[in-house]
Amino acid sequence: MADHADMILTGGRVLTVDAGFTVASAVAISGDRITAVGDDDRVRALAGPATEVVDLAGRTALPGINDAHLHLAMFGLAGPPYCVDLNGVDSLDALNDALTDGPIGPGGSQWLIGEGWREANIPEFDAAVPGPHRSLIDTVTADRPTVLHHASRHSVLVNTAALRIAGITRDTPDPEGGRIVRGTDGEPTGLLLEGAKGLITQYVPDHSEKERLDAIESAMRKLNALGITSVTDPIVWPELLRDYTSLRRDGRMSVRVNALLHWDWPSPASTSERLETALGFAGLSTGLGDDWLRIGGAKLFADGVPTQCTAWLHGEYPSGGHGHLITAGGDDDARYEELLRMIELAHRNRLQVQVHVTGDRAADAATDGLIGALKADPWPDARHALIHGTLLSEESYARLAEHDISVITSSLMKSHSGASMTRAIGADRWSRAFPAGALLKAGVHVADSSDAPITFPDWLRGIATFAGAEPGPFSDVPRDLRLTREQAIRLWTTAGAYLENAEDRKGTLTPGSLADLVVLDGDLLKADDGALQRLTPTLTIAGGRVVHTA
Repeated sequence: MADHADMILTGGRVLTVDAGFTVASAVAISGDRITAVGDDDRVRALAGPATEVVDLAGRTALPGINDAHLHLAMFGLAGPPYCVDLNGVDSLDALNDALTDGPIGPGGSQWLIGEGWREANIPEFDAAVPGPHRSLIDTVTADRPTVLHHASRHSVLVNTAALRIAGITRDTPDPEGGRIVRGTDGEPTGLLLEGAKGLITQYVPDHSEKERLDAIESAMRKLNALGITSVTDPIVWPELLRDYTSLRRDGRMSVRVNALLHWDWPSPASTSERLETALGFAGLSTGLGDDWLRIGGAKLFADGVPTQCTAWLHGEYPSGGHGHLITAGGDDDARYEELLRMIELAHRNRLQVQVHVTGDRAADAATDGLIGALKADPWPDARHALIHGTLLSEESYARLAEHDISVITSSLMKSHSGASMTRAIGADRWSRAFPAGALLKAGVHVADSSDAPITFPDWLRGIATFAGAEPGPFSDVPRDLRLTREQAIRLWTTAGAYLENAEDRKGTLTPGSLADLVVLDGDLLKADDGALQRLTPTLTIAGGRVVHTA
């Protein structure tokens, strides 16, 4: 330990987020570590002639935010100048205005890319049966091939020109784990669900390396301005891992990345055969890397999303049907067995498994697979997880707790997806989605996340939502599922560190921990509900280095 600290922050409310949620007034940093936490006099004693002293003036400091599920590269490439941002589009006229004279496509191509539309926001899309139709965008896009990614990233709407390039016709069969939506005339509508996206996206050129690296670095700076210092990127394909490695090698990272590998993106669907081949060549396992870039595990998809009736449910959707797994197989039983094989493969290769599940039946199936893998091949530190866990059955909580299977919730979807979700699954089921409070009571480890760019990574809004400070027609959380603010803060700090087996060095402001922290301009614990979301990060430090200041 150095004789004198490099930096001291004093005169504030320092939320250590340790086991007792201790609140101190000062913290000292030497190099990339926290060296002391306590009262002002004790910590000030570590100051030397070269020590930088920051007067917090009553502001709150807490550990750097760890978003447990954030698509970093996708967040960087979402919106101008790389594509058309469709998140605020609320009519067909507004959509077509946004698409007119859209930016040049990836790699200087003619492809027109848009991201973020929601059917519930565009009345003309909402009224279309059996869903949005290419004719609604053909008039403005003409011969320019166009791909519009749904906000969930589980489907795309493409125009006729794009279908022509991909050779998709009425005779094209549905791929494994996907569906080409067809009209009553049997012709493709242009809406491609789940694994069918790959039929089109394989023809879209990639961005240049410079564009990709610059976009990721820019995204990191945006996250730093929000107080985020760590993320788990849940879909890292081989080329993206190479990009992250380049940024790490060149010293351009200001956000720590825990990478979950997925070899088949942009298709969420995979097969055990392809996974086994990839793992045979990969030669890696969970934990490889360092504190800035680390292999976290593998991402698997069990089902789709409720809004498009591709989540697998025990009960029926209001519109009928149960959805299904998106793994390979001719029926539910075959798809179930395929999911279990994929989980076992990743587990056996010592890759932590995180499984996308939104339906209760899919969650139960994934839990079966994780428990089976753990029993057949014990791995005490696996810390496998379910991603989203949107509609978990109450009966599943005890099983998850017993086998240390975590759940990564998505609080920000409560407000972003409410309009379409309530229609898809009913208001009662939606009100109890992402049951973080009940899971914690049952002893399940829970971390929260934004799933950016699916939602904007406003973690303060996430805390407000789960703590019941953001009432609304779609985002209100029932009282029995609400969290205290301390619990909600842990979901964005220590909980993510736990999933990485890094709780000994991340997620708290305690001596020896990595010097990652954010300073807010008010009191996070005492601000009233209305003021909570208006708190603003004024200083962010990652690895002892200032990465954002207001």
